[in-house]
Parts: sequence; structure tokens; C-alpha cells
Amino acid sequence: MFESVLDQLETLIHEGRLRPGDRLPGERALAETLQVSRPSLREALRVLEGMDIVTVRTGIGPAGGTIINDRVGPTVSRLMRLYMALGHFEPEEVVDLVTILARPAARKAAESRTDAQLHHLEQLVAELEQSSTNRSAFLELETQFQVALAAASGNRLLAHLMGAMRATAALQRQQKPSDTQSWIDYTSSACADYRSIVAAVRNHDLDAAETALSDHLDTQID
Repeated sequence: MFESVLDQLETLIHEGRLRPGDRLPGERALAETLQVSRPSLREALRVLEGMDIVTVRTGIGPAGGTIINDRVGPTVSRLMRLYMALGHFEPEEVVDLVTILARPAARKAAESRTDAQLHHLEQLVAELEQSSTNRSAFLELETQFQVALAAASGNRLLAHLMGAMRATAALQRQQKPSDTQSWIDYTSSACADYRSIVAAVRNHDLDAAETALSDHLDTQID
């Protein structure tokens, strides 16, 4: 029965009758409106909360209730990590998709970036250079850099997908052993690549941004 509730709530969202930030009616009123039992409604809301569509807050009055989320949550990243762990996708497929997304993202970022986005990219490169000896911190910052680069393209969906794919790839690389010298060589090369990417983005040089990004992808750790 909870599937019926999901379908009805999805219809209300598509019709614009429920929007980000809206508070759903109380459980009794909403169950009567949807003509479902309260247990079925609670189950459906738990599913939607797990999908980051709603946030269910306990309490009475303004502190409580169910709110339609106004931002995208980490569900896609979480699902991708689980699918990878279950063997539904090969690691090479994730890397290929990152490559497909990253090149046009770099090109579009060089065309569309704002000064604030450029400053953020420059800050991330500085942090990457300072974190080269900390593997987990460096990989996390790499993900942030790629997401920021995609965000600078002006395409929010591209940035979200890049975040999900990069987080999955970073987890895989974190678990993959490499000797100290290989890691040092990689971080040095990667930081130089990131500086080149940012310079191209700064100069609105679309071709140079795409080339620098491609050069970086070619030097990823095997």
C-alpha cells in the first residue's frame, strides 16, 4: 500500500502542489487526503526520507513535521558505492563515466565560471598542495575540486553526478595500495595539472581547460 502513497506524493510534486521547503500536513490529515492508512503513510515517508526527498522531524508545532527537502542529498553517491560493492558496476565503468563528464565540465567552466567559483577552485588547489602527504584528505579534496569545476559549468545536475562518481572512484582508490614514491609522484603531477586547469579557467580558455583536464586523467594512478 505504501507504493500508492509514493505515487500520489510524486504526482503532487510533479504538479507543483508540493515544492521544496513545503511542510506536509499532519499525519492524520495527510492520510485522510491520500485515503491510506497511517502505517502505510509512515512507511512511505520513511522511504522518502531515505531517498533524501523529505526530512521527518519529531516534535510539536514548527519544530516538528515533514518537510520537502530544498537541496539534493547524498543518496546517489551512497547507492553508487553500494552498487560497486555488490559488483553491479566495474570500477573501470565508473572511471570511464568520470572521464566522460569531466572533459565537457572543464570546457564549460572556462566559459561560464564566476569570480567566486574561480576563487574557490584556487583555494582547493592550495589545499591540495598542502595535503599531498595525507592520502585520504588529498582524495577528498580531489573530489571537491572536480565537483567545484563541474559547478562552475553552471550545470547543477552535472555537478551532482560528478560528485557521486568521484566519491565512488575515490573510495576505490583509497582502498587500493600504492607505494610511497608512486603516491608522491602522483600528487606532484596532479597538483601541476590542477594549476593548469585553473589557469585555463581563469583565462576563459576552453581548449586549454579541456586539454589540461585530459592530461590529468591520463596520469591517474593505475
